[in-house]
Amino acid sequence: MIRGWPKRWALSFATTFGAITLASAAVAAGTGCDAGKWPLSAVRTHFSGTLPGVANGESLPALGQAVLVTLAPQADAQLPHAPSRPPKISPSFAGAVKLGPEPSATYQVSVSAGAWVDLVENGDIVKQTGFVRRRDCDGVDKSIRFKTAGGPLVIQISGSAAKTIKVEAARAE
Repeated sequence: MIRGWPKRWALSFATTFGAITLASAAVAAGTGCDAGKWPLSAVRTHFSGTLPGVANGESLPALGQAVLVTLAPQADAQLPHAPSRPPKISPSFAGAVKLGPEPSATYQVSVSAGAWVDLVENGDIVKQTGFVRRRDCDGVDKSIRFKTAGGPLVIQISGSAAKTIKVEAARAE
């Protein structure tokens, strides 16, 4: 008990101070690039530098390397598969970048701006196994995971308001 305080005030003070401390810790743990299902701070770092450019239809230079993809108007993009969701805006931009044949694994595709992301494997869209979208992780819009069976992979981006978007594909850890 705090000297000179009635017992009820001291208890009230201790309870309030404890609640504020716990709430502050919860807010700190729930913010930023690393507060989601998986951390995004490494992706944010990769997106912050000068990135090699890749045009619609080209191949990524390497798995795990972030690139700046130049998109085309969605109607002209010649995507390998119809997007699994129609665009929410008009005009919108789209594109596809190839990963080539990759072994069966879980892959993580991250993008810098709002767009719909599909992963196409052997001509079919792969179902997402999870995603993280952190509004308080500047420079990274979302990160999506896909479990593949092994084969040629294509990242398909659609419904983007921007003509360019940063993309990184990597094996999930």
